[in-house]
This record gives sequence, C-alpha cells and structure tokens, in this order.
Amino acid sequence: MRILGPDGRPIETAPPVSDEVKQLVERARAIAEQGDPASALQQMVVAFQSDVSSDLVLDTTCALLARLTEMAGATQSEELQMFDQLRKNRQDPSSYYQLGNRFFQLQQPFVARPFLMRAKELMGSQLNELSQAIDVDNAQVLMDLGGYEEAINAFHTLNDTYGGLPIWLVLEMAECYALLRQIDEAEAVYQIAPSEAAAQFPGMEQVHEEVGDLLARVRDFDGIETLDLRDWHYIQTRGILLETNPDESRPGERFLIFQPTEEEIAHVVGVCAALLDQREYAPTKLLWLGDNSEPLARLFAQWWEVDPENIRPYQNGDNLDSEEEVALLVMAHSYDIMNLEDEESFIDLAQARSGLITFALDLRWTERQPMTPDIAGFMSQACNLPWETRFEMQEGDETPTRIEETRTPEEVAQAIAEQFPEADESETFARQLLEDYDVCTDLILDHRDGTLIRRPLVTHSPVKSPKYGF
Repeated sequence: MRILGPDGRPIETAPPVSDEVKQLVERARAIAEQGDPASALQQMVVAFQSDVSSDLVLDTTCALLARLTEMAGATQSEELQMFDQLRKNRQDPSSYYQLGNRFFQLQQPFVARPFLMRAKELMGSQLNELSQAIDVDNAQVLMDLGGYEEAINAFHTLNDTYGGLPIWLVLEMAECYALLRQIDEAEAVYQIAPSEAAAQFPGMEQVHEEVGDLLARVRDFDGIETLDLRDWHYIQTRGILLETNPDESRPGERFLIFQPTEEEIAHVVGVCAALLDQREYAPTKLLWLGDNSEPLARLFAQWWEVDPENIRPYQNGDNLDSEEEVALLVMAHSYDIMNLEDEESFIDLAQARSGLITFALDLRWTERQPMTPDIAGFMSQACNLPWETRFEMQEGDETPTRIEETRTPEEVAQAIAEQFPEADESETFARQLLEDYDVCTDLILDHRDGTLIRRPLVTHSPVKSPKYGF
C-alpha cells in the first residue's frame, strides 16, 4: 500500500527519474500495448542500467512481468515475486542481491550488474556473508562482461577484504590475467592454487588442469602481437573455427543475424572436409544430432561418398575409442547438443575420444554453449539455414509469409553438393588454415585420446563484437 499525501496522490518513495529513463519506460509501455511484453522488458533492461529503484521502473517492470505471467496461463512467477519484494523494501540489499544473483546464474551479466551494484551501495561499510556474496558475484559478472582488468581489481579487493579467495576465484583471476596476455601475472596467481588444493573440491581438479592448459595456449602466441578471433577461440576452447565475418564494419569477426546461402555452406563444408582429409581423419560414418542437421550430414557424405547405411542419427555408444573407424558427428547449430537424451549422454559425448569428431556449422556465441565442437563453421547470434523454416515479408504484405522446405534431406544435400568448390580450391584454403593453426599445439581435434573434455563455450572473449539485445 502506498502512502497518500495531502492532495490524495501517492508519495514517491524513490529518487526522481531521469528523462532518459522516462522515455525508455514510455517506449516499453508502447511495445507492451502492441501485445509484446517480452520485448518491452528488453527496454526495461536498458532502464535498469541507471535506475533500479524508482516507482516508475519497478511498477512498470512488475506490470510487464504480471502480464507475461498471465499470458503463460499462470498466476505467479518467481521473478515477479522477487521484483514485488524489492518494490516493497527498496532499502534491503538482500532483495537486490537476490535479483542480481538470479540474472548472474541465468548468464545475463548485463542485467545482473546494476542490481549487484545497488546491493553493494546499500551495504555500505558492512562486512558479512551477504557483502561477501555480493562482491563475489560482482567480480564474476565483470569477468563475464569481458572486463578482465576490472574483475582482477575486484578479485584483489575480495582477497584483501575477506582474507583470502576460494580456489575457483583464484583460478578465475589467473584466467583473467591470461586473457589480458599478462602471462607472468597469470602464472604467479595460478601457483597459489596447487593441484593438491584443487583435488579437495569435487570437479575443481579438472578446472585447475584446464586453466593451466589455457595459460600454456596463451604462451603459444608469444611474439605474435595481435590475436584474432580464431586465435582466441582456440585458446579458450581448443577448437577450430573455419570462417569469420569479412564485414569490416562489424568488429569482432562474428556474424549477428546470418542467413548463409547454399553456396556459402558448400564452401564451409568443402573446406572442413578437405581439412579432415589433410589430417587423415576422413570419416567412415556420418552421424547427425538435431532436427535440422540431417541435410548437413548427408552433404558431408556426398564429399566422401559414404555408404548410405553409415549415415544415421547419433546414438548413445557412438563415441568410441577406435583407431580404425572415425565417425563425424554433425550439428547444424551448437545448441543441437541439447537434443541428447540426458546428462549421462552429454557427459559421454564431452569425452574427446579417437573414434568421433564433432562439427557444428553454426556456433552461437551470445549464449553459453555446454560443449564446443572440435570444428565450427562460423559464429553467429542467430542463424537460419536454407533448409530451415523462415519468414519473409513481401512488399505490400501486412504479415510475414512462412516458408517451409519441401525437399527431402537427400535432395537438399544433393543440391548443395553441386555447388562444392573445386577440390583444389578447398584443399588450398584448408592448407592455409592449417598453416595458421601450426602454432596451436593443443587442438582437441588432434588430442582425442579420452583424456580431454570438450569444454563449454563461454560468452566472454578478448575479441569484442556488437550484438542484438543483452
């Protein structure tokens, strides 16, 4: 309940609102009136960056969340409850922390940051478990946003304030130094967390080993002044990236909304196949994972003329330790990994074994991917492939037209295979690419001996790219 003033109007209980925030809120309300409260909330995320306390911002956010909840056929949502709790007590740092932590856990650091900063501001000089939790999340959010220098400073402040850091934060600080190519500092911090200490925490021994390997991969580039997206992709994941965005007006070499042509896909697949040939990894079996990946698997099969009976969906047990037969697992998109049956299936596939190579044509870089493929075609924020359902707006149309593929996967593969570049062209490009990777001694493609794990793709990188949304 709000307190009413002498004039009968509610008394504002928060700071005045800037004109910029008012405009953002007005825009959000207008978008919501058009029936799109989810997009309206995107406008509120921008408003959060300068205001997470005013009646205007919190009331509007709660109204939008309530509308979304109603549209979903529910009566309440956890996020709505958290914002409502915050609205009722804006001087409670724990309410701000709970929201900041929620967005951090949801891998939305841009959204989390202003709530954590407000929580820290409200804590003042208090030092307790809550202040430490706020500072820990804030440091990790800075790292997730690519602010490695700021994250390092935050880690040092945590250490000085609370008398030490847990081992996972020590390793994250070492990683930040490495991503800044301050390798001597990285190694000095890394030595603070010996493997014996890591072994005391479940799963931490593997993290410790991976950070050590990352430091070594950065060392691979000593003497090379500038590193590009392919270099950093290898350093952070051990993976190969075939193509980058040639548009110089788009910094960072990644694609945003990408609709590759059949000819462009034929080029990427031809280069990948030629690369595997040169590494003597030509597969005897083509597997696919994901509803839209079959045409891609059959396209690769066209290059090697694989027997049709050896082209099928991926199954549990296909990730083998085999020196005689190699299967290529093909995914249209990196998130097709989510089609695995269960966590046990994912854990098995994450083991890099000699009998299986993984490939994803489209690697989504704006969301954390649970597993990085051994080879990726390109990075995009959103990608629509020629055989996938798409929407087109024709001149004079009021609504977009839904376009669905009518060809079979075999027909799609045949049509694209006819656009393969000449073998010499693919082989030359693949050879040049492998020469660029000569410095990379730790490619997972060449170390599938069962001892390495295919790592997740993190969203932070020293190579910055613009993106849509947050």
